[in-house]
Amino acid sequence: MSDQEEQMSGQPHARVGADHAGPVGAMDSAIVAVSASGMITAWSPWARHLLGHTAEEALGRPVERFLHRVAEGGAHPRWDHRILRVLRAGVPVDAGADSFTHRDGHPVMLAWSSAPIYAGEPGTEEREAGTVTGAVIVLQDVTERLRIEREQHDRMEQARRANSRLELVAEITTVLSSTLDENEVLRRLVRLAVPALGDWAEVDLLIPDGRVERVAATHREFSPADIARLEGPLPPLPRSPRGPLARVLHGAPTMVISGDDARPYSDEPLTAAQHELFQTMDAHNVIITPLAARGETYGALTLGYSRPRHGYGPDDRLVVEDIARRTGLVLANARLYTTQRNTAEAMQRSLLTPLPQPDDLRLQARYLPAALASWVGGDWYDAFPLADGATGLVIGDIMGHDLHAASRMAQVRNMLRALAWDLAAPPSTVLERLDAVMDAVSDAELATAVFARVERTTAGSWQLRWCNAGHPPPLLITHDGATTFLEEHGMLLGNPTLTGGRPDGTRELPPLSTLLLYTDGLIETRGTDLTDSLTGLRRHSAHLARLPVSDLCDQLLERMELSGEDDVALLALRVPT
Repeated sequence: MSDQEEQMSGQPHARVGADHAGPVGAMDSAIVAVSASGMITAWSPWARHLLGHTAEEALGRPVERFLHRVAEGGAHPRWDHRILRVLRAGVPVDAGADSFTHRDGHPVMLAWSSAPIYAGEPGTEEREAGTVTGAVIVLQDVTERLRIEREQHDRMEQARRANSRLELVAEITTVLSSTLDENEVLRRLVRLAVPALGDWAEVDLLIPDGRVERVAATHREFSPADIARLEGPLPPLPRSPRGPLARVLHGAPTMVISGDDARPYSDEPLTAAQHELFQTMDAHNVIITPLAARGETYGALTLGYSRPRHGYGPDDRLVVEDIARRTGLVLANARLYTTQRNTAEAMQRSLLTPLPQPDDLRLQARYLPAALASWVGGDWYDAFPLADGATGLVIGDIMGHDLHAASRMAQVRNMLRALAWDLAAPPSTVLERLDAVMDAVSDAELATAVFARVERTTAGSWQLRWCNAGHPPPLLITHDGATTFLEEHGMLLGNPTLTGGRPDGTRELPPLSTLLLYTDGLIETRGTDLTDSLTGLRRHSAHLARLPVSDLCDQLLERMELSGEDDVALLALRVPT
C-alpha cells in the first residue's frame, strides 16, 4: 500500500472498495476519508473548494460537523444519515444529488458516493472477516448539470404546453364547427375551456335586439344548479363604457385584469353585475376577450382563476384570443344560417296557401322545414276549387333543397293551378300539359307530384281520381283502420327523355275515410329501409284512423321519427259521413 493510500485511509493496510476506486482521481471530485468512528482522516483540496473548510479545520474532527446535508425545511439531519451507513453495513452507498451546506451557509448541490475501507490485504483472514475500518466519501459538484437538466426540462415543458394548447384549439375548433346552434356552440366552448384555461368561464352575448345576456357559464367546482342561477339577462350595454366587460363589448381588445378591477359604477349596472359574478367565482385573475368576426362583435368570453398565483401570461392570451376568433366565426356563420333559414322558410310558407273546406270535406296540412337552412325549399302541397266544382289536391317535390328549389317550386305550383282550372280533363292530361310547359317556360328540373280530383258521384258518394308522376303513393285510411297505398304511378316531371304514360287511378272514398298525401321526407330516413318506413306509416295511420284529422296529422309526424334532413309536406283529407 502506498504512502498516499495510507494517508487517505488513516490506517495501514486499508483498501478502498474496488468498485468505487474510479471516481477518486477525478479532477473535480472532493475526497473525504473517515475512520470507523466517523472522524475525518483525509480532506482533499477540492473538498475545501466545494465546502469552504480547510484540511486543518476538518482533520481529526467528526465528519457530521462538516458534511451538513440541507433537509426539507432547512433543518440539518442527524449525522448518521445515509452517507455513513457504509460504516455499519459495509455496503457502498451513493446519491445523484443532495444539498449540502457550505461554510458560509449557502447550499451546494453535490453528488456523492461512500465506499467502505476494509482491514487487511485481499486474501488474508483479516480481509475475509470483512472488518470495516473506515470509508472514503467522494463528492462532486452537480450544479451545472442540474442547471442544464432544468433548462431541458423547462424547454420540454414549454413544448408540451404549446402542443397541449394546439391540441386544445384544434379540439375546440372541431367541436364548435359541428353545430350551428348558437347557444350550443357557447355551452360547448365554456365546457372545453375549463379546466384547461381557467377555473371558470362564461360568455356574455349581444342579442340582435340590443339586449345583453349571459348565455353560458361553468365552474370547476359548481353544480349545474349553481351555474343555472348565474345565466340569464344582464343590464343593457352603456353608451360610454368604463367597466372592462362593457368596453370589450363595445369593441375594445382583450383585457387581463384582477378580480378587483371590475369595481361597480353607480351609473353602469352591467359592470356591477360583472363585479357580482367575480365575487361569486372568487376571481383572482381574469381575461376578457371579444367574440368577433367580419368587423362585428357578437359577445365576450371571460375566463378566470379562483386560485391565487394562477394567471394569464402572453402565451395564454394568444391562445384565448385564437379560440375567441374561431368562436366569433362560428357565431357569424350561425347568425347567417339563421337568417337564411328564416328567409327560406318564410318564402316557403308564403306559397302554402290556406286550405279550402268544400262540401263538408275536411282538409289539414302540415309543413316542416329541413333542419338545415340550405335544405329548405322544394316540397309543397296545395288544394283549390276547380271550375267544375271538384276540389283539386296536389302534393309535390322539386329536385333540390335550397332557395332556388323554392323559387322553381313556386313556378310549377302556379302553372299547375292554372292548367287544372283551365282543363276539364283527367289528372294525367293536366300533368302531361304541365310537363310540356315546364320544359318551355320554366327552369325547373325534375319534379315529382300527385294531382288528384275529389268529386261527388251521381249517387252522392265521394270519388278520387288521381295521377302520380313518380311521387310516393297516397295512402287511403278507412275509419276501421284498414290502409291501402294507391300504387298507380308514372314517370317524373321535367325530363322529356323519359318515356311511358302516367295512368289515371279512380277510387271511391268511403265515409269517414282519410286520404293522406305526403312527401318523401316523411318516409325516407338515412339508414332505414324504405319498405320498413312505408310499413310503419301504414301501422301508425291505422292506429290513428279514428282521431280528428288535425290530431291524426300531428301524431303521425311525432311517431314517424323524422330525421330532419328533408322537408316534410303533408296533406290530409277527411271524407264526411
